[in-house]
Amino acid sequence: MRAAATERPYRAGARTLSTIAPIDHAVALTLAGAALGLGLLRLPGTSLWGDEVFSVQLVGTSWPVFWQMVSTHEANMVLYHLVLRGWLGLTGALGLLPDEVIVRIPSIVFGASAVAVVYAIGRRWWGRTVGIVGAVLLMLNQLQLLAAREARAYSLEVFLVCCGWYALFAAITSERHARRWWFAFAVTMTLALYTHLFSALVIAGQFIAVVVLLALQTEWRAGARRSLRSAIVSFGAIGLGALPLLAYTLRHGPTNPQIGPAGITEIARLVWNVAGHDLVFGILLGAAVAIGIALTLRHARRATERRLAVAPAIALASWLIVPVVLSYLATQPRLNLHLFAWGYLVVVVPALCMLAAIAVVAVRTQFLRVAIAVALVTGAAFATPEYSSPPSQDFKTASAWIAERYRPGDGLVATSWSSALGMAYYSRLGAFSNDLVTDSPAPWSWEAGGAIPLDMRAVATYVAEHPRVFVVDSLLAGDAAEVKSQARDVETWLEANYRAVGEIAVPSSLGPVRVRLYETLHPAYL
Repeated sequence: MRAAATERPYRAGARTLSTIAPIDHAVALTLAGAALGLGLLRLPGTSLWGDEVFSVQLVGTSWPVFWQMVSTHEANMVLYHLVLRGWLGLTGALGLLPDEVIVRIPSIVFGASAVAVVYAIGRRWWGRTVGIVGAVLLMLNQLQLLAAREARAYSLEVFLVCCGWYALFAAITSERHARRWWFAFAVTMTLALYTHLFSALVIAGQFIAVVVLLALQTEWRAGARRSLRSAIVSFGAIGLGALPLLAYTLRHGPTNPQIGPAGITEIARLVWNVAGHDLVFGILLGAAVAIGIALTLRHARRATERRLAVAPAIALASWLIVPVVLSYLATQPRLNLHLFAWGYLVVVVPALCMLAAIAVVAVRTQFLRVAIAVALVTGAAFATPEYSSPPSQDFKTASAWIAERYRPGDGLVATSWSSALGMAYYSRLGAFSNDLVTDSPAPWSWEAGGAIPLDMRAVATYVAEHPRVFVVDSLLAGDAAEVKSQARDVETWLEANYRAVGEIAVPSSLGPVRVRLYETLHPAYL
């Protein structure tokens, strides 16, 4: 009987942290440990790609260069870059090279922590079953796994957003420590904003959730009304804290102009990625969310049958729907703020996973409960990436090819910003001689704020000083037209005047990384 009592879903009051059984801490740690292991699976040796290399190289610059770049060109993700800078500073002091695993460890840890927080949300307001199923679904989700395995800010953002929603739920339901939870909510969501600007849409979802809970007759209405003043202060504090970011955004505009207007295709791509490119699991996941919401609303209409937590389910729906809708509307042709991207929308995946998990406890029949839980977890496991596809950009293999053919006196020309940063990173790891990148003309400048077109005269002068030159290209679809044009001009000039003696095109999911080796002392055309 005691074991059954611990599974009883939320009724009227919220559990306090002191009433959570020690077994729940063990379950949370186990889930986090499993998420850590899954994040590390086959990770060693997987090449960093352009955006990751940018983050690693940025935090390796001097403080003046770092602050100049952040304040004038890259305010987005500033908190993550500070965390990464501190982490690599610590590991560097311990004599560890910033290899692919080291630089991704913070993201993996934040991803695992998000899984534990999702378990805590589900456990506290619906019961252990929802906590476990929701956490497992998040741990196995393709978008979450990709975020957790990248040296970028998305994993930290997901963790902070989950913490922010937990604090919001606790603030509304707590009677003794409500102000502390509202303070924690304000701090956490402000940090989420400084991790990624997309968190502003999550905060909009939280605001709408509070308004809805104030209006509807749910078990949280009294708590929401009691906390109204604290809620206003907290949202106001978040707004004040975000003023520097707002000023930066108004001055510099969107951070990713390559994201095109959103339409039906982009919605389908989002759904396809959330489903892990698995049609069967996508149908199961969508059906579970629909069942969970429908049965929760059904029980909400029956005052004598309120065995499910209605209010937090409404809040989860706001967490899921509002960022998707707002980002879609903001990325329409007439007002394209470049926000609707499946990578950004990873922040709604925890809500989706918990709404699906609610279906497990929403049905009354024990057999159906078990069947839904098994189907969801099994489907998620089959939809989990096997990490057998090529990296986004494989600079590691390209660097190894260069290292095998390098001779003293050789030079290197990178025709794209990502290849320039990628080669600099792997030379830093000792993949090949640092002499190759020391004086090489590159389409990147920290002082200029990022990608720049290659200087043709500088390339010609540099090539003339070396008997052989490696040319590395990894242009991306989102690169500026001028950068693409100048890169092609350089390659055309080299092809017309020098002889290629070796070439490799390394397959990558964003396009191949190509390396050509030219003999510059023997022109092909006189």
